Amino acid sequence: MGGRWTSPNRRPKKRFLGSIFTKEEQGISLIGEGSSVVGTLHFGDGVVRLDGRLDGGIFGQGTLIIGPEGLFQGEMKVSTLILCGRVEGTVIASERAHITPTGKLLGRVQAAQLIIEEGGILDGKSEKWEGPPIWGQPES
Repeated sequence: MGGRWTSPNRRPKKRFLGSIFTKEEQGISLIGEGSSVVGTLHFGDGVVRLDGRLDGGIFGQGTLIIGPEGLFQGEMKVSTLILCGRVEGTVIASERAHITPTGKLLGRVQAAQLIIEEGGILDGKSEKWEGPPIWGQPES
């Protein structure tokens, strides 16, 4: 029988970034608390977590989690945003934007589904996203 560490044929499961977890089980901590980056991030259909600061752009097909200490300033296009920290700028979420009780979004958001929990803040404009899925590329 296969277990957590092996597949049913007893071969080790594929490792992602040297981890003991499979790609589907692992979140990626991209920018840790206390770190600051200026630039553009492109990612695929995985999960990316921002616990530090990023100024610029984020474009991805997957899920972006901004932790309670995370700060993003700029333009973002992702499939799903889970906001526990702060965003200042423009957000497009082709599937869902979820603002948790500690989340603050200052600016403009377009999302197919917008969830704002009690205590979460949206200070700006919201619109329903009716476009195609996000494919990780900025508009030209």
